[in-house]
Amino acid sequence: MPEEKKDPTVHFIAGAVSALVSCVALQPFDLIKTRIQQQKQNHLLVISKDGRRLNPLNSTIVSTVKEITRKDSVLGLWRGTVPTILRNVPGQGLYFLTLSEIRRLFSQRRSISSAKVKSDESVSLLPVLSKRENLIAGMTARATVGFIMMPITVVKVRYESNIYNYKSIWEALISIVRLFAGYGATAIRDAPQAGLYILFYENAKTKIGEWKTTNSYSIASPVIHMSSAIFASVAATVTTQPFDMLKTRMQLKPYKYSNTWQSARLVFKEEGIIGFFDGLTLRLARKTIQSAIVWTMYEEIVKRILKLNDN
Repeated sequence: MPEEKKDPTVHFIAGAVSALVSCVALQPFDLIKTRIQQQKQNHLLVISKDGRRLNPLNSTIVSTVKEITRKDSVLGLWRGTVPTILRNVPGQGLYFLTLSEIRRLFSQRRSISSAKVKSDESVSLLPVLSKRENLIAGMTARATVGFIMMPITVVKVRYESNIYNYKSIWEALISIVRLFAGYGATAIRDAPQAGLYILFYENAKTKIGEWKTTNSYSIASPVIHMSSAIFASVAATVTTQPFDMLKTRMQLKPYKYSNTWQSARLVFKEEGIIGFFDGLTLRLARKTIQSAIVWTMYEEIVKRILKLNDN
């Protein structure tokens, strides 16, 4: 197992391939989430004749899907797939590469590696670290890659919305001045989420592995990876949902939502606490399925590549 450290590009390839599959399969979730958040935001601008702000209209998943398919056909649900792929495929590849290298550095310092638990299939292919180190590694890797990929993230969100009505990705690129709009909220969301995710994911795999060993029960490694990914994704996504909502609004309307603190105050004033969880259902569904696909495929691809190299 230690031999895999000689070729860190294995992690990049595994992350990129798994990301490509999840991007194509789950793009409709992202598109619908962006549209619902956008519609909710637009409805807040409606004022009655006597000057009172009207209650926001309820944008449902069904009504949003009907509107998209009516205007752009079923294929409209995959609008924004190309910028999503351009962002997530290299982004996920870089994330897994960066994560593996950061964890390797931690491991070298502590002289602990996955080789010590090589016999257990359920154990991560990444080095075994403490909870604090898992948290730091995940946060650092995600924040770094998030900054690098931020311009494409802005293009992706705006291309999915119908505010800008871009006819091509190039038109979206040349029209954006503030390419890093929303990076503060994105970093505050993605860094803790990634850190919490790694912490929960590795801890869940460890607990399942211990239970498996204690009860002499046979569980396939993909099942362990998928179960751990689902648990970790739910916990991390719910915790960081407010920052995802703020990030989307700052990227769609930077003239109204100028920074994270100002945006948070405005959302609280107009919508209350519930406004921070706008779009949670779709994001939770997408993140959970995405994590199950990406991490299960990632671990299995890395394992198979390493076996081929050994042979």
